[in-house]
Amino acid sequence: MESKSIAQSINYRLGKNGGFIMKKFLAIILSAGLALSMAACSSQPASNNSAVSSSLTGGGDGDAYKVSFICPNTSLSYWSDVREGLEQGAQEFGVELDFVGPSKIDTQQQIQMMEAAIANQADGIIVAALDGNAFAPVIDRAVDEGIPVICLDADSPNSKRSSFIGTENTEAGRVLGQSLIEAMNGEAKVGIITGALDSENVNQRIDGIEEAVAGEDSIEILAVESANTDLGQATQKAQAMMQAYPEMNAMLGTTSNDMIGAAQAIAEQGRTGEILLIGFDDLDQTLEMIRNGEIYGTIAQRPVNGGYLSVQYMVELLNGETIPERVDTGCVLVTKDNIDTYKTEG
Repeated sequence: MESKSIAQSINYRLGKNGGFIMKKFLAIILSAGLALSMAACSSQPASNNSAVSSSLTGGGDGDAYKVSFICPNTSLSYWSDVREGLEQGAQEFGVELDFVGPSKIDTQQQIQMMEAAIANQADGIIVAALDGNAFAPVIDRAVDEGIPVICLDADSPNSKRSSFIGTENTEAGRVLGQSLIEAMNGEAKVGIITGALDSENVNQRIDGIEEAVAGEDSIEILAVESANTDLGQATQKAQAMMQAYPEMNAMLGTTSNDMIGAAQAIAEQGRTGEILLIGFDDLDQTLEMIRNGEIYGTIAQRPVNGGYLSVQYMVELLNGETIPERVDTGCVLVTKDNIDTYKTEG
């Protein structure tokens, strides 16, 4: 009973963000009790003490922190880059990483996978919360059960998550809009193809575009259409836009497949070069289309860096350290001029 009252007192002082530290505290009590019990029954207490020390630091074999990443779309190559960074971080910091997610955007399935990570008692959860409001309850439940959560790439700002790591999407949208202004000398009739309309990150990018062009009287946004990050849908949306708006001379995309689909639709009509395209993310196919002139440019994020940093900060969090509430991993416009050097730009 005495141990329980001490634990309750500490948990009260730690507050809502102390659940995962509380788990470690209880683990110390249990491990210490086990060591004392075994010492009373064994003539070789030294080896047991060594095992307890390894368990407390989380650095021993078989006792690494178990961290789950809940991916929104495992079939999209952008998330393969994120996974590369996650795995680099997991290897460097001795983390056991579980990478799971649906093969296409499905918020409810993603939430179910997060619930499974909670049930399996992950030490920490990293999640791309495309619909921040939908994810808030399950994030809060994880934190209340002592499992810290970091949002990567897509945020749930009204939840109890500890940090957001990724592109500041409104700023990335501003960069996209400003790039359009400069490329078109301030005159354009624009169509925008975007991801899922309930995804906070892509909506923030659209907000940034609109902010960038707000003072440009000669730039008009004709339409905003969702393609749900699907290449086939992006091609169809671009075809429909060209038919509905023959005056359109520029298109912007806020997710990775948007301008690939648009470029294909334009090529099918023999109009390559007539409509300026600026997209999002640096898929190999996008870069190739920039090289051959089908796409003018793209906003490149830093997904490998984001994945790595999310593991680094999760380990710091689990070790009781304070981490930043927001970490901007940055973005850069990629065109023919810097396509071979952009990955080393600031």
